[in-house]
Amino acid sequence: MLEVQRIDAIEVGNTLGEGVLWNHKEQSVWWTDIHECKLYRLSWPGRELEVFDTPERLCAFAFTDRENCIVAAFETGFALFDYRQGKILWQKTLLEKGSGLRFNDGKIDRQGRFWAGTMAEDGREDAAGVLYCLEANGVVSQQESNIFISNGCCWDVNSSHFYFADSPRRSIYRYKFDARRGDIGQRELFARTMFGIYPDGATVDSEGYLWSAQWRGARIQRYSPDGKLAGAIPVPVSQPTCVTFGGPDLDLMFVTTAKESLNEWTLDREWQAGNLFVFKTPFKGVMGFRFNTAQLLDKLVQPVPSEELVPA
Repeated sequence: MLEVQRIDAIEVGNTLGEGVLWNHKEQSVWWTDIHECKLYRLSWPGRELEVFDTPERLCAFAFTDRENCIVAAFETGFALFDYRQGKILWQKTLLEKGSGLRFNDGKIDRQGRFWAGTMAEDGREDAAGVLYCLEANGVVSQQESNIFISNGCCWDVNSSHFYFADSPRRSIYRYKFDARRGDIGQRELFARTMFGIYPDGATVDSEGYLWSAQWRGARIQRYSPDGKLAGAIPVPVSQPTCVTFGGPDLDLMFVTTAKESLNEWTLDREWQAGNLFVFKTPFKGVMGFRFNTAQLLDKLVQPVPSEELVPA
């Protein structure tokens, strides 16, 4: 195990805490509780907590250049959401409510595109998930299909490769990435988790190593750029969901967790399940990026034509 120091556990008791991100401009850490339709903001190091209601389950999000606005992957599609007014400014619906599908993990690339993938939650056996990319002009493209549960979106430090996990397959994949065009190439297997442990949300550190939250694995696993195991950070609950680096020096690790699917006996033992954990590490993250809303300002509260959904 890697030498780190656990410095805090923020007691929020999330059902499904996810999508944790560091906002360097505000010096705050943000995350979502998907099933409770909540967006969290925690100032750091002040530890002042704000909670915002969302109109649908908020599955993934990223920051934008617009004050009080995130780009969101709600359960049915993409949106620009003013979290202080509780108002959707622009949206592109891709899924029907009640379809058995919803969005899941997503992240913004260094060129400002927002990527998010879907998953089935109705118990179907086919891999019905799709990975989408939202451009700053509102155009949505389909980048990958045949996915069970989309997870772990992130890029290496020079944007030459894209990482993506399909959790039930216990597989983290790597794709060659064309940063200029925003296209992914042929996928290759990067790493596999052990039986009964599933890769969830992920990030990349300044050395190019991948950090993957391991659902049911009670740890954050570190992988070298060639996919080899490079240590782990133990988490005192079995279901860590996502990880990011933050803090003034980008050397703090923030980890969201979940109590979803845990029975009463397990919850008695994992009484901290659903909390946000903070670790001091000898590693550093990389700066996050923002979605540019300027090209969508003239489309606020207007539907996006369906022909803007184009194949990759």
